Amino acid sequence: MTPVPSVRLLTVVASIGGASLALLVFPGAWPVLVTIDVLVLLAAVIDLVVSPRPSALRAVRLAPDRMSVGSQHRVAIRVENRSGVPVWVRVRDGTPEAFEGADAELTGPAPALGEVRWEYAVLSRSRGRFPWGPIFLRYRTVLGLWERTREEPAAGESRVYPNLALLERYHLLARADRLAALGIRRVRLRGGATEFESLREYSPGDDGRQVDWKATARRGRLTVRHWEAEKNQTVLLLLDCGRLMNATEDGIAKLDHAITAALILAHVALSRGDRVGLCTFSGKVHAWLTPRGNPAQNRLIAETLYDLAGDFAESDHGRCLKLVAAKYPKRSLLVVLTDFVDATTAADMVAHLQLAARRHVVLFAALKDAFLERAARAAPATERDGFRKAAAVDLLRERAEVLEQIRHAGGFVIDAEPGAITPPVINGYLEVVLGGLL
Repeated sequence: MTPVPSVRLLTVVASIGGASLALLVFPGAWPVLVTIDVLVLLAAVIDLVVSPRPSALRAVRLAPDRMSVGSQHRVAIRVENRSGVPVWVRVRDGTPEAFEGADAELTGPAPALGEVRWEYAVLSRSRGRFPWGPIFLRYRTVLGLWERTREEPAAGESRVYPNLALLERYHLLARADRLAALGIRRVRLRGGATEFESLREYSPGDDGRQVDWKATARRGRLTVRHWEAEKNQTVLLLLDCGRLMNATEDGIAKLDHAITAALILAHVALSRGDRVGLCTFSGKVHAWLTPRGNPAQNRLIAETLYDLAGDFAESDHGRCLKLVAAKYPKRSLLVVLTDFVDATTAADMVAHLQLAARRHVVLFAALKDAFLERAARAAPATERDGFRKAAAVDLLRERAEVLEQIRHAGGFVIDAEPGAITPPVINGYLEVVLGGLL
């Protein structure tokens, strides 16, 4: 890159220009002024010659390949100075524009024949693939009369996944037997398909009917039979990514909350030994994963969902459920993560859910609209506010009627705030599989 005069050099040149006005008063001073001009020019040339060339600087970016939406991640820039002269460097990274912290500028000295490392934090509020651009270096020459630049190619890509901090917390609490802290209830087996797993010592609260008297006599202490719900059940996650799922609260879309719930439920079900499949849809079906129970299914589901984008099409639940009927007619737990506006637009959805409930167990999880809830609760201050409140109350009444129709058809219904949808979804799954309903 062509050297650029620094502020220091421009100041010197401006000062010489100002001093030349003195020739109007002292015309005999021109030899002095010419000497100063020559010295400054000579200094500028020498400064360029003795200073490191741009090729002497190298920059490397160390950025995570995988990030979590809504979480801060550290990015490091390492600048190597291969010259024998220390330089003062300014670095601007080619951070994806969607990242918060993308405008960070790093400055500091790069020692001779050494390297310097800086770190800065980035945060993404969106999932997906984000390419990185080049690293821009700008440094001063030895005398500070010039500034030189270098563009270091540093192509790369970071994948931003849903925030799985809740999944990590689930693991910690599960190990400590404290899942109630997440709102996940302990569900007891209630008949249905069960498998004998082991004998264990009786503990308070155990069903007395499960006492194994022969084992008790043999061991000399009260022993109960431990049963486990039958494994290899099938869970199909039906994830709506249509227009209504784009609505946001505190900067996070309903779709993001639904994806988090789907990923955690998939992990829990696969850990239990069940099969999990996935269908994403809006006006059309976007992705289909056949139910499988192997560990790789977790990764496949995560890779399918991390860059799933919502669109503005009206969701066609019927098309999704018809695909399920065609591709996987075996009795399954259908977990539908979606939302709807009113009874009229939901009529087709309800009809197809009622049909699906004849063969499958339906767990219908609706993500509430926080704006609608607030509008219905607000005290109207103006006539317009009154109309808004009345409309919101009507829509909520219709919503309750639609949910009741799904319950009446035999479906399990969840109606929760987007940010609180995960625990009731996990509870619903446990209630179905441990209750022997599949």
